[in-house]
Amino acid sequence: MKKKHLLPDGLAVCGALLLLLALGLIAFLFPQSFSNWEKRYLAQAPRNFDPVQWTLNDDTETYLSDQMPLRQLLVNVHAQAQALTGRAVQLDAWPQGDAIIEKPVTASADTLQSRCDALAAFAGDIPCHFLTPPTHGSLLRDEMGAARRAVYDQESALYDALMARGDFVPLADAFEGQAHAYYYRTDHHWTLEGAYAAYQRYCDAAGLTPADWTGFELTQYAPFLGSTCSRSGLPFASADTLHCAEPKAALTLTIADDGSEYDHLIFPEQAATYDGYTVYLQGNHGLAVIETPGAPQRTLLLCKDSFANSFIPFLTANFSRIVAVDARYYAGSFRDALAAAGHVDEILFLYSLDSLANDTSILRKLRQ
Repeated sequence: MKKKHLLPDGLAVCGALLLLLALGLIAFLFPQSFSNWEKRYLAQAPRNFDPVQWTLNDDTETYLSDQMPLRQLLVNVHAQAQALTGRAVQLDAWPQGDAIIEKPVTASADTLQSRCDALAAFAGDIPCHFLTPPTHGSLLRDEMGAARRAVYDQESALYDALMARGDFVPLADAFEGQAHAYYYRTDHHWTLEGAYAAYQRYCDAAGLTPADWTGFELTQYAPFLGSTCSRSGLPFASADTLHCAEPKAALTLTIADDGSEYDHLIFPEQAATYDGYTVYLQGNHGLAVIETPGAPQRTLLLCKDSFANSFIPFLTANFSRIVAVDARYYAGSFRDALAAAGHVDEILFLYSLDSLANDTSILRKLRQ
């Protein structure tokens, strides 16, 4: 009988164990506190041990999962493998061409309509409009395979239901064929060009004269990797460039959350942070007031999510006072915001499709 040689196998096992030990030691000796590409804080070394619950074991596993060397590369390879084998729908976001897109929005058309009806009822006799862009994924349907295209067709049907509303600003035809120009590759928000196209349509619907580009100072900041990229597991995507429009007219931005005041809407220092999108308005705030004395003496109540942050600079040409409320961060109700705004000439509900359909904070602020 031929004798087996166990030494090479033993060496291989020992080598693998030593590699794992070395990686584990590196994880404990050189921990990272924050992941820029995932935009989140990482688990830190466990300190408490409960012999009954055995929490140390679970906490250690979580810690090693976050801190393992080469983790970013491994996550990227795993995400790429899922995309190549048709399992990308298991990810929070997935690649489509040179872009990374969000999952399709799922909701009941009846529920969505009832939400809009409730918001319109809140506006009462004040003229109001809804502004919601078609999603990046829905604009790329023609570039997808049949299976993936079908799920975005369902989302588009949801959007089409909104188009039937008389208070809904139509954007589908303006955005059709403009996916690469109107959306970032690594983020779900519209670009400055997309925001301006929507602004022009809103002005048409509201009987306003849109401002042209000459009233703004245009700046750009690169590189920018958005939140869609951070959720995809594909950190090596091609970075975007943020384009911003700062109104040339004198204005005051007041953040009611902390009482801070500024004479500008664009914050260049934020472009170098982990969340570059906060270059607009320094991020999201519960209640913000923008006053532009040289604009027409009109007040707008803007109920919004983050899509409005790059949109607001254009509105300063049409309203001397904009009261922007974000239900996710505002402690009061929509009625409180309306009372704080005083006399309001117009209400604009500017939300992404997912926020309008699924954000529960909107209903809470209506019911309070």
